Amino acid sequence: MNRKIARKAIARIAKMEGIKESEVREEMSRAIMEGYKNKETRGNWNAIFGENTIPSPEEFITVIGGIVAK
Repeated sequence: MNRKIARKAIARIAKMEGIKESEVREEMSRAIMEGYKNKETRGNWNAIFGENTIPSPEEFITVIGGIVAK
């Protein structure tokens, strides 16, 4: 999965929810931050995204989509 597909996914979610794409990104960013702060899963997080790395919503979709596709 690439960033172009991730951007399209965000646009589709925004359309389905009747909100702006920026709102989808903001909500995703908050959820990503909550995941990042979870000490119980920090090892997995660091293994996937790198030490102390907080991905953008597009990067999150791209990386996790690639893992799921395997």
